Amino acid sequence: MKPEKVFKRYDIRGRYPEELNEEFAERLGKSIGTFAKNNFSDKVVVCRDNKETSGPLKEKLIEGLLSTGVKVLDAGIGPTDYSAFSGMKRDAVAVQVTSSHMPLNFNGFKLIYPEGNGFVNEDLNTVKDLFRNQDFAAREGTVESIAETMKDHYRTELIETAEKYSDGDFDKKIVVDSLGGAATDFLAEALEELGAEVVDIAEEKEKHPYQDPPNPKPENLEELEDRVKQENADLGIATDMDADRVTLYNGEFITGSEIFCLMAEKVPGTTVASIDTSQAVEDVVGSNGHEIYYTRVGDPFVMDEALEVDASLAGEPNGHYSVLDFVPYNSGSLTGLILAGSDIDSGLERVPTYHVRRDSIQVEDKNEKMVLTSEAVEDEYEVLSMVDGVKAWIEGAEVLIRPSGSSPKIRVISEAEREDVAERGLEVALDILQKA
Repeated sequence: MKPEKVFKRYDIRGRYPEELNEEFAERLGKSIGTFAKNNFSDKVVVCRDNKETSGPLKEKLIEGLLSTGVKVLDAGIGPTDYSAFSGMKRDAVAVQVTSSHMPLNFNGFKLIYPEGNGFVNEDLNTVKDLFRNQDFAAREGTVESIAETMKDHYRTELIETAEKYSDGDFDKKIVVDSLGGAATDFLAEALEELGAEVVDIAEEKEKHPYQDPPNPKPENLEELEDRVKQENADLGIATDMDADRVTLYNGEFITGSEIFCLMAEKVPGTTVASIDTSQAVEDVVGSNGHEIYYTRVGDPFVMDEALEVDASLAGEPNGHYSVLDFVPYNSGSLTGLILAGSDIDSGLERVPTYHVRRDSIQVEDKNEKMVLTSEAVEDEYEVLSMVDGVKAWIEGAEVLIRPSGSSPKIRVISEAEREDVAERGLEVALDILQKA
């Protein structure tokens, strides 16, 4: 087992069973149990998505945890925000068995603090060191099933929070597609309880999950798009495997930045966003008299800052959004519910218009390339942020140049109110990159 291959920036994931299997899960359980006892408590919540391979991985994870003497709180099957909610309510570290939106031949684990936010790099690295060195605590633990009571608690607060922040207008026809993932037993049911007429695509499928990859990108949602049109529905909502991402369709797909703007209107207050978020979100937050803080790209960094500044809302334009007074974890279900009960069309009319241009280049050493690029940008342009790469005003556009977290690439995003200015910003940034 090679932990360096599967311990990623924000979570643990790899191909099953080649890179990550039941033996790995048991050893990981020992690592997490030891870490939890050393740093938090002797309780650990365990949950999983409904992928077939997640069952045996969860069983072995629990075996490993028990061998360290922790009390395992088994939350059953559910989305990752439910796992985070359960850990928060029981003041325990939580572990979710999932590889989220990755292809179905992958699986993995998400680690969550007792506060409800995902592990940051430092603590994930500590777990990796424990895994590698195998210096585990040794004692006999116990298991308690909390699934029945905790799911009721989660559903109740999910619906109450949706009612609190939405307009309360659920008299609509809504098509839901969980892609056969972990939101299947939660989102459609909550919408019906709130008064919506629901067409649940997952109910019609014999096998779950049924989409590979279970990623709610528009190119994977042709069935949702077709059903919204066929049913003359008001809205389509899709979530990924563990329901931490959401996509909305109301005749056309609503962008992640637009969803973030809509949520910023519905959940006013201090907001935390990743640095690649559109200027439109800052405009909306500012128009309501509140501040926005930016972090590195990656939900653990966003949520860590959100807790630090006592934010009301946090998110990223990739479909991740969190309402902090529910749980400081991305909830596709809650986001979908809030916006389902709101006037999306009028909200979209108030979203500021910006034009965005994107590109990336392959590089041999992205870290060295970023140092040289940042220096070149600083010499010529006004720098706005260096929290993740460099963000600057370039030829009238707000341009972000940052290293990819998952590949040997440098990514460039140029945004401006005028299309030609956004295009020019991208051209100049790419020229700087090529010459650096």
